[in-house]
Amino acid sequence: MVFHSPVTSIGDDIEANLRLVPVWAEAHIDLRSLEGGITNRNYVATIDGSKFVLRIPGERTDLLGIDRRSEAEVLLRAGTLGIGPEVVVELPGVGTQILKFVEGRHLVGDEFVDRLPEVVDAIASLHRSGDISATFAIHRVLERHAADAEALGVPLPYEYSSLHRESLRIEGVFSLGPDPLVLCHNDLLPGNLLFNNERVWLLDYEYAGMNTAYFDLANLSINFGLSAQAEEQLLQLYFGEVASRERARLSLMKVMSEFREGMWGVVQQGISSLETDFVEYTRNRLDSATRLIDSNEYESWIVAASSNPRA
Repeated sequence: MVFHSPVTSIGDDIEANLRLVPVWAEAHIDLRSLEGGITNRNYVATIDGSKFVLRIPGERTDLLGIDRRSEAEVLLRAGTLGIGPEVVVELPGVGTQILKFVEGRHLVGDEFVDRLPEVVDAIASLHRSGDISATFAIHRVLERHAADAEALGVPLPYEYSSLHRESLRIEGVFSLGPDPLVLCHNDLLPGNLLFNNERVWLLDYEYAGMNTAYFDLANLSINFGLSAQAEEQLLQLYFGEVASRERARLSLMKVMSEFREGMWGVVQQGISSLETDFVEYTRNRLDSATRLIDSNEYESWIVAASSNPRA
């Protein structure tokens, strides 16, 4: 059962704020930083011997498209589904939740591919869990990032216009044979998947919203650097029978995933105080999107992705 705390702000004294949660007022609390957050500050709180994770939202994260109410809804759902850590305390005024700490490690390479069936099961479970009001309309997300960057005084990358043109082209292709929108994670980075011997956990639902399933699959593939063979396995695990349409749609969404990551980095250049080189991050991601568009296969993806789904 989730305890709803009256805490309405989290100041610099994290422990003092945690003690505002009535059941922890007299508890023994030990805090340590949890490395790996890009947008937020994360802590492990050991409270009377039990471990929890607390996130302090970063500044102006609404400009990154983060809706804290929708995130809270999906966190609760993920915990119920068993694909995300259990939410134990909600701090609605703060825009965060306190989660039960789960042990595990992040995997890449062959170790990750070995666990791919479990990963796909978790993603599919989220996708099948029903609609929410929040959307992650990827083509509109990119346009919003561009508008916010300009409002912040951050120059748009020189290739934005050409990439945006391809974004609209890809949107048109997908509209010719539309797939149902599903609840997607939309941020499947290696740091957001945690593995132990029993299961895989999907972490961090800040960007969760209704989107095409192909975006999650493409986002996962490109962020983990899956080989062509592993990517084929990914598609087979998710769809069963795989044809050129599925391969093409995933490939086009890899373009959109990289374009989105790059534009996210542009906005971060205007708002973040973190010691992260978002200029380099943006350059790497947009260069990757451009290479995909310039590949010999790109036009064939456009054609194959235009077909209607099988009955």
